Amino acid sequence: MSWYVQHPFSTDADEVLAGLKLFFRFYPEIGENRSIAALDPAEVAARLASLIIHTVHEGVMATYSLMQFMRFLEDSGLWSGNPESYRAVTGVLTDIICLDMRARVSGGTETAAMVTAAPAN
Repeated sequence: MSWYVQHPFSTDADEVLAGLKLFFRFYPEIGENRSIAALDPAEVAARLASLIIHTVHEGVMATYSLMQFMRFLEDSGLWSGNPESYRAVTGVLTDIICLDMRARVSGGTETAAMVTAAPAN
């Protein structure tokens, strides 16, 4: 929480935590032993796409929250994955955020449709 206070964002800390809860209830799956400080880029993309398709608002909220979480992990030195996976995860998040912003500006296209239509890397 002290990191969040030192890095003011427009989103309330409680909203960020709620978004993280939405994502992490699906990651890792039961029986899997993965660190949340070294997220797998492909798994993040798949989980967020599923969440966005299921409920756009919650998926987008989780995406923005994960971006804040990634910044925290990097700034605090807690990221335990390699630099390439960090760039890949933040790239996935940035792509979804850009799609959401484009959808908001266009005033019509749903983010879920844009995410499912986006070409896979």
